[in-house]
Amino acid sequence: MREKSRHIRLASARSADYLKELSEQDISASPIAIPNVYSITDNAEKLTETIGFQTGGFYIMNPSSVFTANILTSLMPDYPYILDVSSAPGGKTCAIADLLKNRCAIIANEPSPKRLKSLQFNIEKYGSYSVRTVSMDGRSLHKVFDGFFDGILLDAPCSNENKIGRNKTVNAEWTQELTERMAKLQKEIAHSAFHSLKEGGVMVYSTCTFAIEENEEVVKYLLDSFDCELIDINKGQYTKGISGHEDIDGRIIRFLPHLDEYDGFFIAALRKKGEPSTGGSFVRLKPDKDIQTFFTEFPEYTEIYEKGGSRYLTTRMDRSINFKSNGIMLFKREGELTSQAFWQLADFVKDELKTQTDYSGALRYLKGFDIDMPADYHGGAVFYKDIPVGMSKPVQGMLKNKLDRYFLYGKNIEW
Repeated sequence: MREKSRHIRLASARSADYLKELSEQDISASPIAIPNVYSITDNAEKLTETIGFQTGGFYIMNPSSVFTANILTSLMPDYPYILDVSSAPGGKTCAIADLLKNRCAIIANEPSPKRLKSLQFNIEKYGSYSVRTVSMDGRSLHKVFDGFFDGILLDAPCSNENKIGRNKTVNAEWTQELTERMAKLQKEIAHSAFHSLKEGGVMVYSTCTFAIEENEEVVKYLLDSFDCELIDINKGQYTKGISGHEDIDGRIIRFLPHLDEYDGFFIAALRKKGEPSTGGSFVRLKPDKDIQTFFTEFPEYTEIYEKGGSRYLTTRMDRSINFKSNGIMLFKREGELTSQAFWQLADFVKDELKTQTDYSGALRYLKGFDIDMPADYHGGAVFYKDIPVGMSKPVQGMLKNKLDRYFLYGKNIEW
């Protein structure tokens, strides 16, 4: 088995040079075959202390997971409606939003209230304003969203066999009965999810386990149960399936730990028969005084809504239900841009609002402290070189820290 590397996925919708910061901190990052994914070979333990990580510039995740998001987004129409069925902690959800430049509307479902906190934290941190969250049993999604989505990601709960040998809990708890129980649950969730697709829509099914019962057999169940087709995502380039079903094995992908440097993973994509889905629609954003104060331009397909005195940035969706969260907070109060919105939209911030700090000042700010005001102060948008650090307010020769304390306390969320 090959030695595993740590990997990061860079935020492709931001222009900040996060790789330069890594190089300055002697963290070696080498590109791999998947766009915007890098292998970290030296000083990986320093990643979480960087500005880039703390402000959502990159996500530490395995390439197998990024590959899954890439497959789904490559099969989507313009402005798709997407469901992530079991999404916490949010790596794939945020990857999908980023790959589509948030020009989409995503519903991220997480049944566990505890894990929902980590999902919502990452949505804010990584600027995934196209994402709304719900907390529903995956087996009943079709009761609310029947025939609604252009794309669905079902990264199914599984027996986690890829962790056997390096996770004592997984190793101790694995049984054949567990595999059979998980396969039953996967089919039930997949059945509900597939009902939630539009005609012509695509569902990507994935797991991080090896058992045929949890992988190829679930795909066969869907093919037998619905008028659908299995998309050839392998194209002769990757390890094939091992079920013996010739019409399935050559069209899916298996990443295997003894052959690949990535985590073990199974990926398949199925399309519901019908004309290709056409996605949703959006309306142009109405002029907003605060937006015009901070930004030279703004994504035109966004929407803003108000709740409890704060305004939130999201995207248009033709469905109104009781979401747990909607997009990301844009203005905490009138005239006060949030740091998380600034991290994502820094490319549009007016030059006259930008102020530079040094590296130690940036790290001190991200610990929640006020920082010294530089002699060449321009405005409250604090940068380290081209990397957005956070929003501030000048008070008696200092820059008062306006970082939402959520990003300090959130670091202790259980994942």
